Amino acid sequence: MLPNLLSLGRILCGPLVMLLIAEGGTAALLATILVMLVAEVSDLLDGHMARKLGVASPFGKIVDPLADSLYRALVFLTFLDAGWMPMWMVAVIISRDILVSYLRIFSEQNGVTMGARQSGKIKAVFQGVVQIGTVALVLASGGVLAGAYATLVFSLLLVATVVTAWSGIDYTMGFLRTVDLRHMVANRG
Repeated sequence: MLPNLLSLGRILCGPLVMLLIAEGGTAALLATILVMLVAEVSDLLDGHMARKLGVASPFGKIVDPLADSLYRALVFLTFLDAGWMPMWMVAVIISRDILVSYLRIFSEQNGVTMGARQSGKIKAVFQGVVQIGTVALVLASGGVLAGAYATLVFSLLLVATVVTAWSGIDYTMGFLRTVDLRHMVANRG
């Protein structure tokens, strides 16, 4: 129960980050970093607690990745709206999550459970660090991204985008290795 509440709480962190960044100013950006830290800690704890307490559930297996995707997508969309991030990076990041969700559905339909891959965990760490780092750099710049601060933020976001794309490719390759596509196509027809 508690692990699922942590996941659901993470979903609520996304709109809160949106509101705080829209508010702007030092206090709001500091609060944004605090909310992001809470979201990242909840991401670390929910699955670990579920396994340790023996309360892993089908609901938790769905809500945890859903919470991750919704939270991070809202944060990156907020970065786009604030002018901190280009559209193409957001498109790559959100597309990866949609792709992985569908690969998991297709796998389940074919009797194969596609668990979390190491690349997904690495992607989550990079995205979390980059999101917090981006807000910290905006805060350090006085709220106006220019010069070296703008270059640093772009570089951080580029690294997160590349790692995210790599994770999508890794999940796709894992899917192709575990699911017989001929069997899948034959069953659809």
